Amino acid sequence: MRSSKAEKEKRNSLAGIPAVLTIGFMEFLEAFLLYRKVRSGRVIQTRLSSGQPAAFFLQCLREFMFPAFLLIIFALILKRDFFSGMYMTIKGKWQKITAGLLMAVILAFTAYGLAVKPDRVSILLSLFYYLVIVAFGEEFVIRDACTCFLREFPWPLRYLVPNFIFALLHVFSYSGWGRISSRILLDFLLNGVLGYVFGGCLLQLLKEKSVLSGFPCLCTAWRIIRSFLNTETALVLKIPIKELNQCLLNMKF
Repeated sequence: MRSSKAEKEKRNSLAGIPAVLTIGFMEFLEAFLLYRKVRSGRVIQTRLSSGQPAAFFLQCLREFMFPAFLLIIFALILKRDFFSGMYMTIKGKWQKITAGLLMAVILAFTAYGLAVKPDRVSILLSLFYYLVIVAFGEEFVIRDACTCFLREFPWPLRYLVPNFIFALLHVFSYSGWGRISSRILLDFLLNGVLGYVFGGCLLQLLKEKSVLSGFPCLCTAWRIIRSFLNTETALVLKIPIKELNQCLLNMKF
């Protein structure tokens, strides 16, 4: 009985790798199609969304179709264990405090943006897009669905595979949604990938340890405010290699 159960668990764990690779392929294909639309000018930018709110909302829903599909599948499979299995529960004093602080920061950023920018509709639509479609969509697909398939694997594989996929998805934004030259691609492979993998693994660690599960939303909220205040918008979690190496050299173990 025990051997048959162990064999079943082994088969389920082996099935996790092709499942994760399939999810990664679908996400990369979706990102590539979005890149093609951006290049051809067929995407409504968040700054201009107030002029076409209905069309922008439908555009967001189309982008969220695959995460929504996975969300429904996991909800049907896990049922009562869905929220706990997908790190969507808030337990304990410190988690409640953390969640409250994150919500307060996001609301403060939003209120500040509404106060300083005349186009309030685009700010609210952008908040919906970046927090729900981008932040929640990425978090659920990469660090919930993919890691769920890899739970029976050693932690290096469970951390590196999903977050390597996460890194590859950002090759288009790394180029500024412009032409991806060989120089940009080489710079992304040598510098950008490590930054995204490192940042993604850190976020996954925070989620699994239930310390700061809403950290991606905080990063995204900061990105929104920087963008709407017309300041220099940095890529979230793009960590320069020189600064990272210097930081590691200065650390005392």
